[in-house]
Amino acid sequence: MRTRLGRSGFYAGLVKLIVFIRAASERSLKMHMANELLSVPVAIGTLGTAAAGLGLICHKAKSLITSDRFALMGIMGAFVFAAQMVNFQLPLMPGTSGHMVGAVLLAIILGPYAGAIAISSVVIIQCLVFQDGGLLALGCNIINMALVPTFVGYWMYRLFVNAQPSQWRLYLGSIIACVVAILAGAVLVPIEAAVSGVLRVPFYTFLITMVGVHIVIGIVEGLITAAVLVYLRQVRPDIIAECVVNSVRFSKGVLYMTLITAAIIVGAGLSHLASSLPDGLEWSYAERPDEPDFEPIISNESHAVAAVEDFQSRYSALPDYTIRAGAFGQSAPVETVEAGAGWQSFAAVFGSGATMGLIWLGAWALRKKNGGQNAPRSN
Repeated sequence: MRTRLGRSGFYAGLVKLIVFIRAASERSLKMHMANELLSVPVAIGTLGTAAAGLGLICHKAKSLITSDRFALMGIMGAFVFAAQMVNFQLPLMPGTSGHMVGAVLLAIILGPYAGAIAISSVVIIQCLVFQDGGLLALGCNIINMALVPTFVGYWMYRLFVNAQPSQWRLYLGSIIACVVAILAGAVLVPIEAAVSGVLRVPFYTFLITMVGVHIVIGIVEGLITAAVLVYLRQVRPDIIAECVVNSVRFSKGVLYMTLITAAIIVGAGLSHLASSLPDGLEWSYAERPDEPDFEPIISNESHAVAAVEDFQSRYSALPDYTIRAGAFGQSAPVETVEAGAGWQSFAAVFGSGATMGLIWLGAWALRKKNGGQNAPRSN
């Protein structure tokens, strides 16, 4: 294979990679399940389930993480972290927004096992560093946003798309895979909340609302995913799992630098254009700017949940992707402060780097456990 690249090709590729995200975006960053949506027993059970699932996935993945996949896992994880910071106003749905999850994109590029590890790392960093998602809800968020969407989406995509699909099949397969994957994770939220006993409305009311909102989110994510895949097929098709390779236009080093640059631009720059409307989950149960009389449909008076929320607020390094309002470890809940655009840009770059580091650390540990052997590329 011959690699061909000019300076104009580099910038053209970069523009293609981010154009769909910029076009969709218009500053609300939270979108994961909060502590208040769960009871302690359900939280513990889902955390154990997520840990067991990740353990099984890591066992399966240790022989699949080649040297090529090792580098790409971290870089794609950093890109998805940055992309998740851009909330876009949902078309035809006033008062709410959504953002890319990225599980299907990672599964298609890396394979479902490595993809699940990468997106789980994104969710873990978001929770532990940025208080994006409740600490009690970490297991649910890993299941709902990483494990289930990754495998469901990958399976749906493979049903529609072969190794060398036409462009329309790639678009159709990506959109359908993303819609089904997003819905598969979204329907679990009402189930988890209902089992926790915190719903103030009938279960089906919450379920139907979640499904309606997340169909739209899935369609937008499908378009973004397809755009990224079309770009990658044009410049470096061999990095897409199970893709037939004819020729390449970028060296791997240049492609990796393109993806890293795109992550910085999206996270540190385009995130400032993000919609300030509540995301689909928040709109479904907590806040609706377009409905002033809307009352939250969750009621959770658990002292244990409140204590965990307080602990997470006191020890999150960059809550809500900005500077803390008080000293680290203070007992009072920390409120977001107006710290300027620089802090959000710093949080984006820091979070992308932390995600990349966590993925590489985990992948390195798995490869070492496998004796450092490189298996043939597979899924």
